[in-house]
Amino acid sequence: MATVETVRGPIDTTALGTTLMHEHVFVVSTEHLQNYGIGRWWDEEHRVADAIARLRSVAAQGVRTFVDPTAMGLGRYIPRIQRINAEVPELNIIVATGYYGYHEAPLPFTLRGPGTVLDDGGPDPLALEFVRDLTVGIADTGVKAAFLKCAVEHAEVASGVERVARAVAYAHLETGAPITVHTNALEQTGRWIVDLFTTSAST
Repeated sequence: MATVETVRGPIDTTALGTTLMHEHVFVVSTEHLQNYGIGRWWDEEHRVADAIARLRSVAAQGVRTFVDPTAMGLGRYIPRIQRINAEVPELNIIVATGYYGYHEAPLPFTLRGPGTVLDDGGPDPLALEFVRDLTVGIADTGVKAAFLKCAVEHAEVASGVERVARAVAYAHLETGAPITVHTNALEQTGRWIVDLFTTSAST
């Protein structure tokens, strides 16, 4: 029996039903929200209630699964998604790990890992966090990511973007989790990421 992880735990893939493959419940800057949004333009109760109403409407159209690739860099906050999904139990929500950024790796990792002052020669700690999200769960929520996400927007690929992509490839090889990539068709960045993943798989 093949299963897939959702916000409310693993389900049989035969129960996925009609699936929306790339949707976001929220895209926010978590840091900006915490410092400048609450009490100004962000009302948590209003936003949660609105999301519940919208997702109930989606479910009423016959959709049974909602794949949400909101990784770090897009404001992923799983406790909020858990709260919303509890009110829309007829909808499966599948969440991601990885990082969405066009230039740099996440700031906390710029001094940790390959090529940094705190390089211990082991696997990239960023990759290990992705693996943990997939195998143990995200933060202390118990919710496991089901897939990986990264972004390659520009033809001139920044070193931070390459590092994230390699971390995603590592986590895929460790866990078998599928990958989704934001690419730019005009700049044909999909060619670069396919080459990188192919090379990673063969080494």
